[in-house]
Amino acid sequence: MRSQGPASITRVKRKSSVGQVVMTMLSVLVLFLSAFTAISVPVSSQRNLVAFLQNRVDAAVLALPEQAEAKVMAIFPGFKHEAPQYRSTNYCPMAPAAVFVGYILGPYLGVVACFFFVALGLLGPFFGIHPFAAGGGFSYCNEPGFGYLLALIPTAWVAGMITRGRRTTLSQSLAVVAGLSVTHLCGLMYLFGSVLFSYVMNGTSAALAWQPWVFELARNMTWYPLPYDILGALALIGIGFPFRWLASTLSAPDIGRTDGNSGKSRDGRFVSVDTFETAQDERFESRERFELI
Repeated sequence: MRSQGPASITRVKRKSSVGQVVMTMLSVLVLFLSAFTAISVPVSSQRNLVAFLQNRVDAAVLALPEQAEAKVMAIFPGFKHEAPQYRSTNYCPMAPAAVFVGYILGPYLGVVACFFFVALGLLGPFFGIHPFAAGGGFSYCNEPGFGYLLALIPTAWVAGMITRGRRTTLSQSLAVVAGLSVTHLCGLMYLFGSVLFSYVMNGTSAALAWQPWVFELARNMTWYPLPYDILGALALIGIGFPFRWLASTLSAPDIGRTDGNSGKSRDGRFVSVDTFETAQDERFESRERFELI
């Protein structure tokens, strides 16, 4: 077997860690923006959504000119100008933001970004920084929704692991489903766990202020936002490829079989991590087959 010379030694050329820091800080900024974003949406119960659609249709008909409105009334004689009332709520897209961060940064940097966001939310008030919508500080641990904030960390990891090295429709859909499942399961576990801990340690006389409404809170923080979380996460992943490419360009290492110290492959091109690892696996398998023969 012919030995390989020094010029074919595999070398690793890594980009500056500044790129990783920049992308991580930008991702923390995305989480900050999502924390202070409140979108008015209809409560996602079946009856309320039907009332919302009827209300919007009625508003659209009323906005038509009189002749067009008369034609609509002639086609739909049963139509009544009685816009039903519906309930709306403010939606905060933090869970889709965590899925997005895990998708563009990968599992490890995504965890770092979400952890830094949560840590800054707890420690920020000591430095005059209030990153959470309701302030921050360690007293935030008594809030019913704090478990959903902690869940951002494993959410980013799960989304990043599922889409690591893959950008198929299946992997992206699985990342959304699995990531949001982790978010809401962890949030519910913290919500009911804090109630149980309060009962065990303090008793009902010193229960948490929101304890009597724990099931209503679970519905409001999981069941009602879940459809909007799914839509938001799918939309962010759909537009996330340019950001993922940018993060990969700035923070991922370029690894390849190089000639000397150029950092390039023999044909003058940089070789990506996935391509290099695949080539390595194929070479090792071929060597094993040759040795068996």
